[in-house]
Amino acid sequence: MVPDPGDREFDVLVVGAGQAGLATAHHLRSRLPAGSRLCVVDVGELGGRWEQRWDSLHLFTPRRFSELAGLPFPAGPDPYPGRREVAGYLRAYAAHHHLSVRAGVRVTGLGRDGELFVATTHETGAATASTGTHHLRARQVVIATGPFAVPHRPDFSAELGPEVTQLHAGDYRRPADLPVGPVHVVGGGNSAAQLAIELADTGRAVHVVAPREPWYVPTHILGIDAYRWFRVAGVLNARTNAPLSRYIRRRGDVIVGTELRGRIQRGEITLTTSRAVHAAPGVLGLADGAKLGVEAVLWCTGFRQDTSWIQVPGALHPDGTPRHLHGASPVPGLHWMGLPWQTRLNSSLLSGVDRDAMRTAARIANALPRASR
Repeated sequence: MVPDPGDREFDVLVVGAGQAGLATAHHLRSRLPAGSRLCVVDVGELGGRWEQRWDSLHLFTPRRFSELAGLPFPAGPDPYPGRREVAGYLRAYAAHHHLSVRAGVRVTGLGRDGELFVATTHETGAATASTGTHHLRARQVVIATGPFAVPHRPDFSAELGPEVTQLHAGDYRRPADLPVGPVHVVGGGNSAAQLAIELADTGRAVHVVAPREPWYVPTHILGIDAYRWFRVAGVLNARTNAPLSRYIRRRGDVIVGTELRGRIQRGEITLTTSRAVHAAPGVLGLADGAKLGVEAVLWCTGFRQDTSWIQVPGALHPDGTPRHLHGASPVPGLHWMGLPWQTRLNSSLLSGVDRDAMRTAARIANALPRASR
């Protein structure tokens, strides 16, 4: 089932080798008929996307809730693993399950040719047979590029002018990336909380601009890890359309840990609860009419999935988001993996991707015999 680097036609093509792609490949290996050809490609090296995040990044899920099937997450001094540990874990997972990944393969287009999907690729990796533009054909395709491919910042950010230093969390590495002086951190999730605390530790005046009052969950409740409570209560496995899930989605991001709240209460960090909606040179305008003078802005406004390369009719909504039901596209043979709320609250996280991967692999294995007759 390990493809030759020169192969160009496969039974299954998995695009993306993060946690979603690797977990799917693992379950496919155990379910596909003997002789099936499976190919996993990724634009970068294994774990590379994690290596590119900011230096101090830690997961907000503990180690024992951050592992894929068949390989425990290694122990460490911090209960919350750092970015390099996650990258190393993904590499170890691929090696443990003997998963072959073609690195350095960027898929620039995906279309159809009869019953086969055709992926146009630009290849630069040492694991590929040759560089340049090529075409890979497959009966089944899994898109596992993840929801965090493109940093999102509001269009009006350009109106702040060149005098204001702007950086997105996806491009931030360390406090030295921003000039000395006050910083406005725009966003209300865990990234905003972690980075606001890190910047405040350097002595900067840090102002958090969040769309609503943050929703904090302590890391421990009655001395027990909060994630253990979540598991017992069924929170992590709450289905997408369950009442609990609908409430959580309306309520917004949960910030794991209460350190930011303590910093705000002590006056070490200031908090403004309103949505940033427009800008002028040096000024950030809020939905409540307030105007904030800014010198530097760190945008913690999330990411978007890049679907611009997908030209399969019926695969996308008009706004470019995936059309799917629990990861199954209405286009036969096309599958999505690692989407937020794909089937459950934690579908896009290490702790939840495995269940969806198993379901996707089973769906593909059941379809392949019919496709090959």
